[in-house]
Amino acid sequence: MPGQKTLLINPPPINGIRFTRQGRCQEREDVLGTTKPPYSLLVCAALLRERGLEFRFVDQMATGQTTDQVIAQLEREAFHPDLIVFCSTTPTLEADAAEMARLRSRFHAPIVCFGPHASAAPRQSMEKAPVVDGMLVGEPEDAVVALASLDVLSLERLDTIPSLTYRRDDTIVPHKAQGVYAGFAKMPFAAWDLVSLDRYQLPLEGKPYIIVETSRGCPYSCDFCVAPIHQGHKYRERDAVSLVDEIERATRELGVFHFYLWADTVTLNAKSFGRFCDELIARKLNIRWFGNARADNLTDPAFVQRLKDSGCWMLAMGIESASDETRRDMVKKLEEQKILTAFRNLRTHGIRSFAFFIFGYPGETVETMKKTTEYAIALDPDFANFYPAVPYPGTALYDKSVREGLLTQEDWSKMEYSYYILNGGGLDERVVMREIIRARRRFFLRPAYITRHLSDVMRLLVTKRHVVGEVLGRIVLGNPVPEAKPASHVGEQQMAVSGSRS
Repeated sequence: MPGQKTLLINPPPINGIRFTRQGRCQEREDVLGTTKPPYSLLVCAALLRERGLEFRFVDQMATGQTTDQVIAQLEREAFHPDLIVFCSTTPTLEADAAEMARLRSRFHAPIVCFGPHASAAPRQSMEKAPVVDGMLVGEPEDAVVALASLDVLSLERLDTIPSLTYRRDDTIVPHKAQGVYAGFAKMPFAAWDLVSLDRYQLPLEGKPYIIVETSRGCPYSCDFCVAPIHQGHKYRERDAVSLVDEIERATRELGVFHFYLWADTVTLNAKSFGRFCDELIARKLNIRWFGNARADNLTDPAFVQRLKDSGCWMLAMGIESASDETRRDMVKKLEEQKILTAFRNLRTHGIRSFAFFIFGYPGETVETMKKTTEYAIALDPDFANFYPAVPYPGTALYDKSVREGLLTQEDWSKMEYSYYILNGGGLDERVVMREIIRARRRFFLRPAYITRHLSDVMRLLVTKRHVVGEVLGRIVLGNPVPEAKPASHVGEQQMAVSGSRS
């Protein structure tokens, strides 16, 4: 079949730091104790395979291959790509582009990127990564297939891809429409056979896992979140039977029994998700799953029991703040009583809870952050993390920060949970990061917490020793955050730009 030779690639660690580059998730490994596999690339691989299009998949994050080693591998296989598609994120974009530029220079193939940055701020992303030829805005699947299917990647043909922002000489041509994967409801089984699943293991469990995507789109409008920008506000679900078919196939073909149910809020539609749970229970697959939820979806004890019976062992929830006023400013609509009821239900039915809290949101004070710390201790989730507010480009929080003169810099490599880059109202990086360290110490170093979770700590030391060491170094010793920005990457990128276009 005619078409491009397409390279689908997940870029390597940066200065040895592993990042997740999947959907809206763009965090370091130490944030959740694992990196997520490049699921969207694997869905694209399955779609290209279905159509008989020639491609290669490379996961540098998992294999640890250098870009030189990837080039050597492709040369050995006599696979010279005509098109290079990579996933990236806001904080990793410039470093990722520098690596991909070396592939572009060697094979003289255009490079196209997708990720939350491309959806939220495509023009800024193109300016930040001048070597990149195009950014896919929104969901990437249909656009990747369309690009890979073209006989010739001419400028005229690129204009037929509505979700593509691309370069024409020195001009950035904007996208015409947001990418929405038309085949989502009947999507193929992701190409999990191409990835080293042993490189993606759950902390605590120490077992490999895969992602099963249950829904797309978020009807909420939290002003710090890129999810609705990337996938839209329209909520779309997959059929319960199809989802369980996919899980059963994974247990049979991959020998995997742990699953990350992938959605912004897996429990959003209790009726349809209840059918999914019932189907899992009926088939007796003996699997374990976890996912993201909202506290106000977990107020019915009977529903929470169905989640447990179907194999749910942990749910993660964004609580964000102890302050109703701060949550209102964030457009995070959560009622206090429903939060308390959700944690009580999870505890009663034996489902682990993981709560997220944001510090340093505009308008906060040191006192409100201290109250959030006390609130987290009072809620007493099994796990918690405390993050600085991150103004990702394209979000309402970013616009607010720019409008109010709060943004201290436009260094995208600092737009992640290791840094605080706002300044105003008495808050700056020193103040906010100090309160975050105090919150982590207060929460995790409680004698009662340590006693209750001693077995978890021991399992973490076995399954994720390097992550535990890094996290404890920051909490206890106040160790600095290692930079995820190689000093040489800017120069390399510019050399690649000039070399590949000469």
